[in-house]
Amino acid sequence: MIRALAAAALTAATLALVAPAMAQDATLNQAVDAGLIGEQADGYLGFVPGANISATLRGRVEANNIQRRQLYTRRAAERNVSVNEMAAAVACEVFESRIGVGERYRDANGQWRQRTATQPVVMPPFCS
Repeated sequence: MIRALAAAALTAATLALVAPAMAQDATLNQAVDAGLIGEQADGYLGFVPGANISATLRGRVEANNIQRRQLYTRRAAERNVSVNEMAAAVACEVFESRIGVGERYRDANGQWRQRTATQPVVMPPFCS
């Protein structure tokens, strides 16, 4: 319970930094809308299997994930938690509130799913 509360408290500041970085990148937004990439339960963007990924898009996703890792590392050090705990806390928030209908995401079991109007996002088990 305490870990869950601590994780929830960690997300707000990091999301405030992670979300704007992606929002400013039209290439990433278009790729999400097209179902080429999606959020993952590990807190990073990933490539949907079978999607035709250009070198430009691959570079943008990798750069975004590097930025996220840097943010997670900085925030984790400030809060005395691991980088993976920080990334997981952000993933919980993203899965709960930022994956739109029609968007694809990779669950904690590694399965790619698509959110629909009738099927909510499958939350990772570590989000409580």
